[in-house]
Amino acid sequence: MHLIQLGQILRDADVANGISAIVQEYRLTEKQTEQALNELRVPRSANIAGITHRVFPPHPLLCNYQGKLWSEVARFSS
Repeated sequence: MHLIQLGQILRDADVANGISAIVQEYRLTEKQTEQALNELRVPRSANIAGITHRVFPPHPLLCNYQGKLWSEVARFSS
């Protein structure tokens, strides 16, 4: 059981690392990131979005871009 959990955590961290550039470039919020991952049917999307925003926090002075970026994030989920 612990090996399965470790595998899930490492996979989540890899996905978070892969999408962090897109999340930062378009200044997505954690909720927007989670929604995009849900639309792509990525398992454990809330955990990945949380990791992305805790490890790669956005600059506080930057505003959020509200566009639909799911197709750009999709390139990293393959």
